[in-house]
Amino acid sequence: MQALKALGQNFLTDPELAVRIAALGDLQPGDRVWEIGSGKGILTEAILQHEVRLRAFELDRRLPEYLSNRFSDRVDFVFADVLSCDWPDLIATDGKPLKLIANIPYQITSPLLSLLEKHGESFSRIVLMLQKEVAMRLSAGPGTKSYGALGIRLRVHFEIELAIQVGREYFEPQPNVDSAVVLMKPREPKPIIKHPDEFGQIVSIAFAHRRKTLGNNLKERLGKQRTAILQQKSSLDFQRRGESLEEAEFILLSELMAAL
Repeated sequence: MQALKALGQNFLTDPELAVRIAALGDLQPGDRVWEIGSGKGILTEAILQHEVRLRAFELDRRLPEYLSNRFSDRVDFVFADVLSCDWPDLIATDGKPLKLIANIPYQITSPLLSLLEKHGESFSRIVLMLQKEVAMRLSAGPGTKSYGALGIRLRVHFEIELAIQVGREYFEPQPNVDSAVVLMKPREPKPIIKHPDEFGQIVSIAFAHRRKTLGNNLKERLGKQRTAILQQKSSLDFQRRGESLEEAEFILLSELMAAL
């Protein structure tokens, strides 16, 4: 079966790698697991070796008969776009905690991560094959080129580890980029963020133009007067760039911004 470019398909070809990915889920018999993008079922098979209850999402209209015949009643298939599904209803049906293990089409990375950010409390473990560049951004710390808004927001909810690096030769057809598997586990304890909307705003503002200082980025959004007040109250050096700020500093700025 030929992969469809329109669906962002790159089929995993190495069963041993699939076994390693599934193992990151720390799967126990009876666990409720989600998989996104079953494809030809190589990762699906590796997950099922752990005697879990699996719900798998697949959008390719060519695959229902093949997958249903191969896995029979061992998998609850949802042949639909996972981004358009009713997540609260499915989570309520399957129960918490869930685990997610997936080799996703890279074109759905951003909206999927946004959904996981929103519903993160429902998952006890998430294992995702991502574009290597994205995986590095999610796991990067302050002061690095990969450090950015997406990783900061997700790390409020999860501990994120780049677990396996995967070359393009493990896929058919080969993508134009290398990949990596990230392991995401609930963060305990989570930081206290009193004003999540302002936290998200300040993080986005800080990275709006990576080469600009924090002060210049803030002036574009808040104006000179409000930026000056924020700098005075925070006692932070606004000549720094966003990539140098620690999580606690973003939280401080979000609390001060909420009071402006």
